Amino acid sequence: MQHHGPKFILKTCLMVFFLFLSTRTYGICDSSQAWLTNSATFSLSSRLDLKIVQHGRYLDITYSNPYLKNIQGGILFKLPKNFYFATMYRRDHVEIRDSIYNENRITLEGGWKTELTDKLDFDIRFRTEIREFEEALPEDHLRFRLQLRLKTELNIGKLKIKPYIANETFGKKKIYTVQNNRFYVGTTIPLSEHVEFELAYIWLSTRNAESIHILHSGFALKF
Repeated sequence: MQHHGPKFILKTCLMVFFLFLSTRTYGICDSSQAWLTNSATFSLSSRLDLKIVQHGRYLDITYSNPYLKNIQGGILFKLPKNFYFATMYRRDHVEIRDSIYNENRITLEGGWKTELTDKLDFDIRFRTEIREFEEALPEDHLRFRLQLRLKTELNIGKLKIKPYIANETFGKKKIYTVQNNRFYVGTTIPLSEHVEFELAYIWLSTRNAESIHILHSGFALKF
């Protein structure tokens, strides 16, 4: 079995990212969006973190025509043997296609991570989301999300980057099939001891709907 190093993984990530940009130029992809996520994590103790996240979505890759914004906050509990548990509350406001609605979401999340090699990490995350909408549509429901991710680390001169590749599936309580899927290729770039920048491509595919190709970016603060 052939093993590929971090440089190969980085080249693959960059190839996929630039392929996405080129296909958008020539109109091959179905549609495109831009997502922006900024977060701040505060360490309350060796086992407890407070996290606040602000997220926005835009109908154009140039980060214009916003249609969704939310704010989320919660507590993360670090458990033994690289496990963790988190609980969060999220408030969404959506304005799209003449529809306006607000969502209150409670999330229960668990995960685990491990080192596969000196330069390759693996983590898994499972979320249960309780979604309640203030308007008649969409309908309230439970949603389940499972994400698997591989992450590496390498240096380009003095620049350290952390490329990753991930896949996340979504399903609802009453329908025991995958409703949509997100495929991620991206990297985080540490800018200082407390600040990281993230840049990624997301391919969002949904049952009975066109795919969406997403440019995702944002800053993560850690204290």
